[in-house]
Amino acid sequence: MELLELLEQRSYATYKARLRASKRLMTRNNAWNASLIATATSTTIASVALLANDGIYGPNGDTLFVCLAVLSLTASLVTSGLNYSGRSRDMFSNYRRIQRLSAEAERAKRTPSMQNFATVAELNAKYDELLDGSENHTEADYFHANGEGSKPASVRRESLLSFFPYISLIIPLLLLPPLLCWMF
Repeated sequence: MELLELLEQRSYATYKARLRASKRLMTRNNAWNASLIATATSTTIASVALLANDGIYGPNGDTLFVCLAVLSLTASLVTSGLNYSGRSRDMFSNYRRIQRLSAEAERAKRTPSMQNFATVAELNAKYDELLDGSENHTEADYFHANGEGSKPASVRRESLLSFFPYISLIIPLLLLPPLLCWMF
């Protein structure tokens, strides 16, 4: 039955995109956690050094650290609000249920007694319910998972958003040389 095959293909493509979304969200969660831990640790150590030598980070070192503290606080509040870990877990649960639905559609497609309008309607209703019960994956997730069509601009934007926590690791690295020079 053609409708059953279409549902199987659509649900499988959705499953792969949601799997990709779950991995993207977990990777972002881990990257932001690493960045925030590194920044908090390095700024705390550097602030202690600044107490011992107020010129270690230049004449405006104290102002620099207040600004870094505000940036760190802002980043932690934003990433907490984005709830990457919880969203990843929810996406994982959703893609596993869609995977089961896709397998169910595949079995129905191969079982002649299940190839009827009632089965297709029931599976479609389950699919729609699963879509409604979760946030959607991004266009970039779909592209990475299924590779269909030309590369959308959202892929570059998603890559930049995922790379940003790694870029922010520059802050702890820049704080290290003056500290090491002062210590040794």
